[in-house]
This record gives sequence, structure tokens and C-alpha cells, in this order.
Amino acid sequence: MSPKKVVISGAGLSGLTLGTALAQRGWDVQILERSAELREIGAGLYTWENGLKVLEDIGVYEDIREHVELITKLDMIDEHQELIHSTPFSSNSRFCVIPRNIVYGGLTRAASRAGVQIETSSNVTAACPSGEVTLENGKTYKADLVVGADGIYSNIRNSLNITKTFERVNNGAVRALIPRLEADSVAHAKEHWSGSRRIGISPTSPSHMYVYLTASSSDEEALSDPLNKEAWISSFPHLETLIKRIDQTRLDRHFYYVFMDKWSSGRALVLGDAAHGMEPNLGQGAGVSITSALELAKQLENHDIDNALDRWETLMRPTVQHTQMWSRIYGSAAAHWPKELLGIRNEVIRKALGSEDVDLMLSTAARHITGL
Repeated sequence: MSPKKVVISGAGLSGLTLGTALAQRGWDVQILERSAELREIGAGLYTWENGLKVLEDIGVYEDIREHVELITKLDMIDEHQELIHSTPFSSNSRFCVIPRNIVYGGLTRAASRAGVQIETSSNVTAACPSGEVTLENGKTYKADLVVGADGIYSNIRNSLNITKTFERVNNGAVRALIPRLEADSVAHAKEHWSGSRRIGISPTSPSHMYVYLTASSSDEEALSDPLNKEAWISSFPHLETLIKRIDQTRLDRHFYYVFMDKWSSGRALVLGDAAHGMEPNLGQGAGVSITSALELAKQLENHDIDNALDRWETLMRPTVQHTQMWSRIYGSAAAHWPKELLGIRNEVIRKALGSEDVDLMLSTAARHITGL
């Protein structure tokens, strides 16, 4: 009997993860990528226990482990340089920030080893529930399953007759890799808060640190291109030497949420940001996406396609919804806390994060184990 065939639109993190996992399980996998070359845009990739387990499962972690610096704790620090909250990590609850190009390179090599076929300069414009995709040039592909892993502006999502909401939020960020100095922290990540601005700092390689600067989208001084370093130094004078190291940046003036009544229609489905885009406040956008990809592959391994799709969504949707909700709460507390109540914010957050219930809600995605 010939193997089942899947056509995936998008050679991003979730598309490559799904393609590799299915090829390893005997599927014939075709990935169509609209760009002319395979490349990953971005700086550092927050990777928690769920993401590391996925990379281990599909054989990527061993390939890139020399580039992984596990972090022992993540500290939240206020404008007075006082600790608000500290999150410790262990061998059972790991966390690191890996250069995105390193993860992407590992995924492309794993896909190649598994026999995934990748076709670049192939822009998919639509899909139908019968399992067919149409390209911009009019060419069509037919498969047992078609997948839209084509990002926040997904053509496949928009072509399917599924009720959905696409919401732009008033938060944005500047992200960068900066040279790492001998005095920089080892295995220690920090997030500094000051008014409606935040700066996160994490080691990501022997030579670089990952830095993100987030603010309300209406804060034009903060979210500028090129970066207005003086504006950030005014909020974080104790980080002046770090801010001055920032050179090339990626600016996202707005983030987006995607909500869908259902992630599939017949033999067509959407995956990752295309299905459930969210703000990156919990660092789980990519982690949830690749976890969902592996969960889908495991369900397809053990069940027929229709049942597998139902089981996959039933298992993943609570994790996704929790993560979207708490990402929104976190972002609102950071960038949109009422100015007249800023004096009590640190204590409110300190007490909230000290609650075991809140900690469990924030770590829902990190604790997800696929295949159960």
C-alpha cells in the first residue's frame, strides 16, 4: 500500500516539525514554501520544556545541543532594581533561549534526513476540504491531508470556510542579538520592568545575548526604527551599556491574536500561528506550535485521519487557549496597567506569581506532553 501523502504550506518551525515527524512515521511529505530560499527571520527562540521535548523526539536536539545553554533562573526586576519574582528551572523543567537560525538549521537537516521534499518559490493561495491546494501560478496539489503552516496572515486559513477572528493588539517589540561580554550573566535570564516598557535579557550563545524591548504600540519613542536608544536609557539607566550594544533589530509594532472555531475542515487544517497566533509574552508562540505539530503527527500515527484530527484538537485546544489568555493578561499588566495604580503593580504581581494556581496556569504549555 502506498504511503499517505501530506502537503504542507510553509517551511517555518511548525511546518518543518510536522513534516519531519510525519516523514519519520512513513508519510510522503511535500512542503511548499513561498520564499525563494529557506531562512528563519528573528533573533532568539524562547524554548521551554515542551519545545525541548519536541526537538528531542524528532532528532533535532542532539544536532544542536552544543548551542544550547540551559538557564537556571528567570528573574523579573522592577524599576528600582528590586526582585519581583524569580522562576527556577531544573532538569525536569528546562528553559533556554536558542538562536532561531540554529533551531531552523537543525529542523531543515532533520527534514532532509527524513526524506521531506521542500519546494521553494511556491506560494499557496488556497486549500479546499477535499485535500487540495492551489498555488499562485495555478498549479494544484492533491493529498490525503493539506496543512496551512503559513503564518499569521495564512492564505489557507483565509480560504477555508471556518469562523475566525483576527485581532491586532496594542503591543509591540524590538528584538535583537547583541555581543556577549565576559561580565554578562551565565545561565541567568532577566526581565526588567519600568512603567509600560520591558527589557528582557537572556544568554543565547557563547558570543551573543538575546534582548527584547516591549512597549505599547502607541509608544512611538520606544518602538522606532532605528531604535531610539536614549528613550530606552531614560527608562532603564542601569542598562545603558547593554542598550548601547544593540545594533541590528527586528521591529514588530503590533502583535496579533488568531481565534478559530475549528482548526480543520475535512482534509484541510491550519497549524501554528495560522491557527492560534498570540503575543509572545510567555515565550510560547513557537513552543505551542511545534508541540501541536508533534501532537498531530502522533495522533495520525495511531488513528485514521478524521479521528486523529478530532483527537489532536481536543488535546491541544485547552493548552492553546490557556496560553493565549495568560499571554494577554501578562501583556496588559506590562504595557497597559493604569498609570494611577502603578504604585501597587509590583506588589500585586508579586503576590499573583507567588500563587501556585497562577504558576500552574502560566506553565500549562511548558508541561504539555504529546501523545497522551
